[in-house]
Amino acid sequence: MNEVLKAASEVGDIDLLYTLIQMEPNLLEHTDLVPFVDTPLHIAAAAGHASFATEIMRLKPSFGWKVNQYGLSPMHLALQNKHYKMVCRFIDINKELVRVKGREGLTPLHIVTQRGKIDLVAKFLSACPASVEDVTVQSDTALHIAVRYNQLQALEVLVGWLRRNCQRHAHHQQKRVLNWKDEAGNTILHLSVLKGFPQAVRLLIDSNIDINAKNLEDSTALDIVENQTHAYSAEIRDMLVRGGGLRSFSLTNPPLLEEELRNKIMFNERVAICVTRLRRRISHDTRNAMLVVAILFATSTYEAALTPPGGVYEADSSVVSFMKTDSASLKHVDDETRHSVGKVVMKMRMFILFWSFNTCSFYLSILMICLLMPRGRISVLVTCPLSIFCGCYVFSMLAISPSLSLTIATVVMPGVLIALYCRGILTYVRLAKKLKMYGSEKEDKSKFSGGNRW
Repeated sequence: MNEVLKAASEVGDIDLLYTLIQMEPNLLEHTDLVPFVDTPLHIAAAAGHASFATEIMRLKPSFGWKVNQYGLSPMHLALQNKHYKMVCRFIDINKELVRVKGREGLTPLHIVTQRGKIDLVAKFLSACPASVEDVTVQSDTALHIAVRYNQLQALEVLVGWLRRNCQRHAHHQQKRVLNWKDEAGNTILHLSVLKGFPQAVRLLIDSNIDINAKNLEDSTALDIVENQTHAYSAEIRDMLVRGGGLRSFSLTNPPLLEEELRNKIMFNERVAICVTRLRRRISHDTRNAMLVVAILFATSTYEAALTPPGGVYEADSSVVSFMKTDSASLKHVDDETRHSVGKVVMKMRMFILFWSFNTCSFYLSILMICLLMPRGRISVLVTCPLSIFCGCYVFSMLAISPSLSLTIATVVMPGVLIALYCRGILTYVRLAKKLKMYGSEKEDKSKFSGGNRW
């Protein structure tokens, strides 16, 4: 690098910088061509010249991502020299710099976690939520680092952020990060037990971590504490037992992927495969259009139950004829009239056909809506009012049905359909996990952190 440019960076002289650029317009480009080098931004970051560093970042944003011969980026150098205001300035300019990888895969979030700078930990997580998923070359997350360096407050900030995060897929992110394993297969719970860190163990148990996860030695957290004799062993053991911790020999090992793939495909699995492929083949626009059609069908069939063809008997339809009869006949007719009020006018054979077609169309529309809804908790929220809607349809049919057998069928049919649907959903969910394991295990591992895992 130009010695005059280096001197300008060391003193933070912006005027001298532009004088050099006027003399040689490609000055910064020459520096950018070198793979590992101390750029002017590195020097300014180490010296704490925030204004000069900001100017360099504006002129050459790529310098923020370069590492020098020691594997350090400008962010790492600013943290190393405790220029925390400059670090915040870098984050304000480009939030993604929280994820820049330095030596051994350490990111700025890992460094501030290691040092216990909880204010910066919170700021980094707020600026770049995905940074919590970054791992080092030892496959350590920021939570692993917090446990390794006994940074309880930093661990509390990280876990608290994961539990409060409301962004899309936050629940899966929380589960994935809390149960992430390092190169030895240890989760943060394993590490906390190994280090005799009871405060961390208590925090993690309350965070719904997988308390019975196994490491590469096939040991659970309870297995580890049973072989320890430090001062906190008994306390940690009691917490694990109360939280549902088990020894590894008490757990059933899940089937191996290669064994599952060798097994014959059963009928239930064939159905799950077909449904999954169909759902993934349908585009969002097509799904939305089909949902609209299904809702129209359900609405039309429900309206037909409220106002059947030909109408229903009304309460005053034969009052005039009743007045000419004697009191005994009047009482008899009144009873018959009272039983006919609200019932359909059409003949029984026609009503049976109407009931069959309308009911089948209604429940198929409801099933179509359930299948087209996105999977997850939102589908549960939609299923509840749909169930109540089906109950209203049943009561409408009960009110207009003139036949006892059809009344019984109207009540029994939705119960059977709900039982079959629930069983099908449970089977599908169980098999869908297998299908996800077959097709997405490799993808999940390589895209743990949006392409920035290592």
